[in-house]
Amino acid sequence: MLSSTTIASKQPILLRGEALAKAVASISFPFAEIVQSRRSFLAAAWALRRHGIICLRGAGSNQDLASIQDEIHNFLEKIQSNNPPNLQEIAYLNLPNHRAIKGYHNFRDADRAVINYRVKRPDGRTGSDAGMIDIFHPERLSSNLDRRIKNCLHEQLIQRLLLVSSLNRLQVKCRNLYLNQGVQDTRGFHCDGRSLKFKSFVYISDVNKLDDGPYCYVKGSHRRRRLWRNNSTFNKENQLDPFEFSQLQASKAISVFAKAGDMVISSQKGAHCGHPQHPEAKRAVLVNMYQR
Repeated sequence: MLSSTTIASKQPILLRGEALAKAVASISFPFAEIVQSRRSFLAAAWALRRHGIICLRGAGSNQDLASIQDEIHNFLEKIQSNNPPNLQEIAYLNLPNHRAIKGYHNFRDADRAVINYRVKRPDGRTGSDAGMIDIFHPERLSSNLDRRIKNCLHEQLIQRLLLVSSLNRLQVKCRNLYLNQGVQDTRGFHCDGRSLKFKSFVYISDVNKLDDGPYCYVKGSHRRRRLWRNNSTFNKENQLDPFEFSQLQASKAISVFAKAGDMVISSQKGAHCGHPQHPEAKRAVLVNMYQR
């Protein structure tokens, strides 16, 4: 398969200024109101069904976020100094020059955490997310992380919200922690297949500008079947990955700027991507995947 950058792709218009603020405001809800008000809960579920994405402001507490950051930082420092205690008992370590375990499905189904350092693809294809540390099952690294991470993810509440929104009971399939530092080789707009799948993203660090690498999404694209068919046909004719959204001309995308503790929930059938970062930028996000 070729990458969408090999053949000229048609990207959406990335909204800015007042237009962006208005578009994001229409999908944003205070987390406390979702918990306390049935009306707000239903409004958020309806917005997710219609737009494919919502933002719940203030889902994670400062105490939980700080504890997660501190413990992960200390753990990674020990890895870099070649002094991780009992690492083999709690995690598989995939360093750039040594891979203990390979393949996404093996990562997802692993019996312990997987600390995966992403590197450039040997075949030169784009979208490698080189410079990112992707930790699968971070809650398995310690009892403290297990408690703090689950506090932030609010899984039972989100499962109820997804049930109301999608009319399907979805289960937690995998938890991840994304640690991005200067990631520039990001994948373009794409979807994660056509099956019913949602992800929640809890920002552990502030993402205030494009240089920080915000999550970007084309609102409503999860329901636009003609858009999907047009992209699918083009991709097949040009030997592109079938799940790339390479033909998004005239579409409008939002970049979701958020504070630490905010949660974004999106349908992964919609067109989305992570914006390339400034070389010095850092971003940390907790991720949860929900499927049937």
